[in-house]
Amino acid sequence: MLFEPGTPLADAVKAARSAALRGNVLGVDLAYARAAKISPAVAHDHCATLLNLGAITRAAQRCDEYLSTGNDTTLRILRTQIRSAATDHVAAERDVRELRKLKLTELEQARLARVAALAAADRYDYPTAESELDAAERHFRRAGRPEHLEHIGRDRLLLDVRRGTRVSKLRDRTPRTPAEFLQRAAALRREVWYEEALAVMTRCVTSYQIEPALRFAVLYELTVLLVMTRQAGTARRLFPLLAAAAGPEVISQLPDATQALRPERRLTHVRRLIARDELLKAEGMLGEGNSPLWHLTAAELAYAQGRLEQAARHFEIASRAGHAELTALALRKLGDTFADAGHEELAARHWAESHRVEEDLADHRDSPSVKLRMLRAAPDVRDGRVRAAARRAAREGPKALAGLVVAVEAARAGPGPAEAGPRALPGFTDLAAARRWLAGTTRHLPKDQVVWMMHATPDQLHHVLVGRRTTHVTTSVHIGDLTDTIRRLKAWKPKYDRAILGALLAELAGLIGLEDIVAALPPKTTRLVVVAGGVLADVPLAGLPVPGTNLFLGMTHALSSLPCLSALRPRQRSARKQRGDEAAVCEEASELRRTLEEGRSHRIRIDAQAAHDRMNPDQSWLQFADERVSVEALEKMDFSACGTVVLGACDSGIVRAVTAAGPGAVVAARWQAEDTAARKVLDAFDRNLTKLPRDRALQHALVEVADRHPADWACWSLHGDAGFQTSAGPLRRRLRKNGDPVPLETRPKVFLSFAGKDRAHAEQLRAELESRNVNAYLAEDESTPGDTAATSIDEALATSDYHVLLWSANTPRREPAAEWTAAFTREMTRRRAFLFIVRLDEEPLPPLLAPRKHIDLVDAADRLVATWRSDRKSELPVFPQPVPPKPDGPTVAISVRSHDLGTTHVVMTPLHLTGASLYRAVFAAMQLPTEQITFDGTIGMRFSYELYHQNEPIPDDESTVELTSDVVDIAVRVESFGKSSSPSGREYRQDDELDEGVDVDQQRMLLVAAFRHLLP
Repeated sequence: MLFEPGTPLADAVKAARSAALRGNVLGVDLAYARAAKISPAVAHDHCATLLNLGAITRAAQRCDEYLSTGNDTTLRILRTQIRSAATDHVAAERDVRELRKLKLTELEQARLARVAALAAADRYDYPTAESELDAAERHFRRAGRPEHLEHIGRDRLLLDVRRGTRVSKLRDRTPRTPAEFLQRAAALRREVWYEEALAVMTRCVTSYQIEPALRFAVLYELTVLLVMTRQAGTARRLFPLLAAAAGPEVISQLPDATQALRPERRLTHVRRLIARDELLKAEGMLGEGNSPLWHLTAAELAYAQGRLEQAARHFEIASRAGHAELTALALRKLGDTFADAGHEELAARHWAESHRVEEDLADHRDSPSVKLRMLRAAPDVRDGRVRAAARRAAREGPKALAGLVVAVEAARAGPGPAEAGPRALPGFTDLAAARRWLAGTTRHLPKDQVVWMMHATPDQLHHVLVGRRTTHVTTSVHIGDLTDTIRRLKAWKPKYDRAILGALLAELAGLIGLEDIVAALPPKTTRLVVVAGGVLADVPLAGLPVPGTNLFLGMTHALSSLPCLSALRPRQRSARKQRGDEAAVCEEASELRRTLEEGRSHRIRIDAQAAHDRMNPDQSWLQFADERVSVEALEKMDFSACGTVVLGACDSGIVRAVTAAGPGAVVAARWQAEDTAARKVLDAFDRNLTKLPRDRALQHALVEVADRHPADWACWSLHGDAGFQTSAGPLRRRLRKNGDPVPLETRPKVFLSFAGKDRAHAEQLRAELESRNVNAYLAEDESTPGDTAATSIDEALATSDYHVLLWSANTPRREPAAEWTAAFTREMTRRRAFLFIVRLDEEPLPPLLAPRKHIDLVDAADRLVATWRSDRKSELPVFPQPVPPKPDGPTVAISVRSHDLGTTHVVMTPLHLTGASLYRAVFAAMQLPTEQITFDGTIGMRFSYELYHQNEPIPDDESTVELTSDVVDIAVRVESFGKSSSPSGREYRQDDELDEGVDVDQQRMLLVAAFRHLLP
């Protein structure tokens, strides 16, 4: 069929044929589906291509869809061939009878004759089959299609195989027919060349259309070889096809294992009864014996009955068998027995020995892929621990889940360079120690966050959800199926069809049992910390569709990942020291090195292209504008001062290297995202970091592009600490300040506002400020002829860093009070300290200014300059102390910094400090509240405080305090209570949310009421 080049129809057909050459069934189906929407003429090619690729079910489905809109004879004949290939010979023969009533071409009659011959052979009517093949040969000759005569010859050979006629023995020549491939594979299997035999059968089923007459023999041989090469998951999927191909005649001839005289068959049946928990019937059939298989069966029966000592003895005898596979199985089950008895070390020893036997079996294989597959399907020590812990949790209930958490944790990699040293994990059989370890590790886990741990054993995927309670969920999936889907997902590129990515993500969501996981999450869970290793670490969880909704996991939950649960607390502690809002973008490697050496940037976005060596995928690097930086060089860089590093599309090796260099968290893409979407996600992420934790910041950024295909955003993931990047505390994040401190390199510009009668005091203050390197000017200095007063004031305030209002009895009579009202408005707009009040006498302040801090004229210059100097050095707005000091001896100014409130206050303290005197001075100067109650005392908060100097707590006693700097940090402890909750205390840290005993609006009201006098 010819199409005009360059048209959408031609492009779709070209894509379908290209996918067919690669054997990509999904790609063929999607491409032809697009083409069929343009022209139905491709319907036959669509179904025939699917049939040739072996996708019989998909071909039948598409053929029925096309026939529902028409009655094309060619498609009806093709449907008959599809039904024959699906071993539905009854329906195929019925179709043949109906179609032969129509006027058909010679070629169509030939194809129907072949189908009729196969149907006759299936019902053992070999003379009719021979007659139909003769008719097919005549029709092909009359149609002038002699190339199809080779198919007729192959059909005659298959018919001979089906009825047991002798076939000439193959020698060293290459097999040319499915029957010859089958003979070659059977010969190789007898010589124990399993992988070579599997390769022969794989080439057979991928290169030839296996006719139904030979389908059972081919499927049987393929199933046996898959089992022998440890691909049980794939073999299980062939069982329904195997039973369908065998037919009732073959199944009825299978011997009854219970009546068989061979002991091996009887023992195999006993083991099936044990697996079905029919223990009484199994015990009655076991009998006596002394073979390794009998001891293995007796051990399994004793183990199922709980007689562990007797089971261990029989497993020990069975493990001394000469058969390697039976030895490996007996050793593994012996390890399970010791684990259930509480002997963890003995269990690990036998699991390890069993795995060594499996490794020896794999070493006899030549193909690395076959070796890897066999080793992956063989349980190791880590799998043994997880399985044993899961069995105990199933027996004893939730109280044993801590042991399962420890077992899964032991299977993960170490915590990493940021948490140097070995992990002190308890044994998974010591439940008391496991519970203590788990409680200590997750003590500071937020209420809305859950740790999702995953571990894949050869036949199951174990999920452990750790939050306020622990839940265990299992998903039955073979490791081979899971690995194959993830491998295909990793191989997907943005240039491929996006529908393929969507289909793979949906398939993966089903394999891992996402629906069960979401259902098992505690209520109000909005954040997930994923702990997964191996192939599971490569899953783009954000793009998995949540079953039953139109949403994706990255939209419904804020996601982050850690290498292991033990890294949770160390990462939280180290990331706390890396907080800040200073950001940098590095496009050159030299710029990145300089930024890291300066150590001032808390967020770094690396604008470089990741690449790797095609001949050696383990060799990867970042290509900057000026040079290439290898993974080894990245790992040696010092990111310890940086809280968040943002990378582009890069492999897991680069992410691990940057993570090992010490940042709090790394944001990276698994594939190259579309430029516009990537820019929008990263800009939104940077914007959200000022008020949200990292995981929520990324989640909100992804929501902004949720209207696009997951291919544009599902690649982004967060590795490391999920907490806050900003150094602002909870209240400051709610009332976020947007003003920036005055740069250090500039002299602050101060606007002095006063009443006319107070000019002398204003001139005195200006002189004192000028002598202290401050640019101070009076209100009249800025006015020029022709300017209105309002215009002059607005321009002066707009160019000033601070405004000082001199307040006295003369000020209220001044008309208008435009300067200080405009300054107050500007301060509220900037959301930072701008308006300062200097009182000249005892004249009361107006209600709008009454709650504000003020300074007496006596030491106004010194206190103002000290405040502004601290303001320029601090990342937080700096204010004078709310209550004017009453010195009793020499004093010194210190800056009391509160990240919780987002402010710094200059406090005058005694020159010779003790811990108690420092606490008294801070409490008195800042008027710190101890309680805030409203609604008739039913709702409120209690506050306690602790002072720190350089991250060390200052004791509240008479010991002398030596301050090496003039900055002291104050931390607040909040204890809230409400109508529906009992008092519950928690430390009011930078990354904590407020207590959930009170709702958000009540929290805000109480906090603002308690600390209003300390806010601008």
